[in-house]
Amino acid sequence: MPHTAASRYLTALAEHGIESFFVNAGTDFAPIVEAYADNKEAGGPPLPTPVLCAHENLAGGMAHGAALVSGRPQALMLHVNVGTGNAVCSVANAARDRIPLLVTAGRSPILEFGATGARDLPIHWSQEMFDQASMVREFVKWDYELRDPRQADAVVDRALSLATAHPRGPVYLSLPREVLAEPAEEPADAVRPRTPVPTSVQPDPDAVDVLADRLATAEFPVIVATAAGAEPDAAELLGDLCARFGIGVADPWARYLNVASDHPHRVGSDVAAVFERADVVVFVECDVPWIQARTAPPADCFVAQVGVDPLFSAYPMRTHRSDLTISATPAAFLTRLIAALEDRADGIDPARADRIRVVAAASRAAIDELRRQEADRDADAPITTAAISAALGDLLDDDDIVFNEYVAYPDLLRRTRPGTYFFLPASGGLGWGLPAALGAKHAAPHRTVVATLGDGAYMFANPAACHHAAAKHNLPVLTIVANNSNWTAVDMATYLVYPDGTAATTGEDRFSNLSPSPDLASYCIASGGYGATVHHRSELAGALKEALRVVREEGRQALLDIRCT
Repeated sequence: MPHTAASRYLTALAEHGIESFFVNAGTDFAPIVEAYADNKEAGGPPLPTPVLCAHENLAGGMAHGAALVSGRPQALMLHVNVGTGNAVCSVANAARDRIPLLVTAGRSPILEFGATGARDLPIHWSQEMFDQASMVREFVKWDYELRDPRQADAVVDRALSLATAHPRGPVYLSLPREVLAEPAEEPADAVRPRTPVPTSVQPDPDAVDVLADRLATAEFPVIVATAAGAEPDAAELLGDLCARFGIGVADPWARYLNVASDHPHRVGSDVAAVFERADVVVFVECDVPWIQARTAPPADCFVAQVGVDPLFSAYPMRTHRSDLTISATPAAFLTRLIAALEDRADGIDPARADRIRVVAAASRAAIDELRRQEADRDADAPITTAAISAALGDLLDDDDIVFNEYVAYPDLLRRTRPGTYFFLPASGGLGWGLPAALGAKHAAPHRTVVATLGDGAYMFANPAACHHAAAKHNLPVLTIVANNSNWTAVDMATYLVYPDGTAATTGEDRFSNLSPSPDLASYCIASGGYGATVHHRSELAGALKEALRVVREEGRQALLDIRCT
């Protein structure tokens, strides 16, 4: 089999455990295409499976979702500068979510003639940039350009080791076409060395002891987690710690399943309510622990902040108070804290667990009351997102996965297992949920995957490309669109800034009104899937059951366009 830089690059990806290659191809892919063809013809070693995506945001979102579910880094390749530009949103999402992605893109050929792969189309002049990587540099941990076939193994090792080192995140590699086309020496049989990457960041033992002393003597301690569940083991550890040592747990703006929704010490998801009672609050992987304009911890409340980068150094400004700051990955921190609290267990007031369980029970009762109210509403009452969430939660199996882009109520979804709930990354790059759900289904084909979206977020996702990918790659995902023909976030932001302003009093909607709504179900039907539009509350439960049946039993994608308030 001919060996080129392209074939060496692809082989190196495979040797590093990359199984899928999410791609949106262009003229820069010629050496990559040829390498795959040569490998197939010669019966060469397995290469990453190409996953063709008809839009770059889809490729980035699918890689993101696959990384979340598999726990392994993913690789994608885009078309030069224009493809990189289309993928900037997904790179920003991966950066804020700390997802290890190797984002690669071709580069316009450097040479104008005289080499295989040199310029042969007009766009090879117009698509060249002085600094292509600058488009994503603020979001990636490292960027580089492949310059010689002899570098291929070392560059891949460097890229993936940096992407997977804490704090994890995307890296960017540009691949000039004529460099990819250059002949390369046949790889040696010897196993090439790999850079070992630490799997955790261990906390300062002295700092954990200080915190354990505080927690052991507190009247009402609470641990607040937003993204601790990025490590699935951390969710189990957090639940165990709180139950054993009489500590409350809250999960406002949760982007992962941080603790089981029915945990007996879960006091809710309202940080303001936490501050009303707690004398010690430990924030674990909370980029925005509170919003000062709305609430703040009392002066006599001890505040600790814990995370792999607890200062969130990628955020230009962030000044939330911290009385103790600990750098650690969540599972490592919780493991050490459990050991420290075991040494102090005799000094913990047993009555405080009762106080915490009372508050937690009241929180669960409020959720149950919301569920009851939605169930008791008139059959002709408008459909709400709470009604959708409650009905869906009653139908989901414990191992099913939900990707929520704003509209679902996590408290009503009955998620109890780590890795079964994911929320839009902190960057807020819309159009993430459906691509990520497709990537998750690609990585976990035997699990049911559901994407819950607003109609605006759905349209941001390039739905024709998403449903095409679902059909092409056999990814039967259920898409639930809460369709109110409106960008509610725009209205809400305006009312928060100007609660008594003219826009609020006159109903200004020229920046948020999306009507008339397209027939969203037809997007899915056009790609061979099942689609239905739900107009009445009385139809909701039956429509959800049928859509889940289609996904689970027929193995076809499905979409419900639910017209709601």
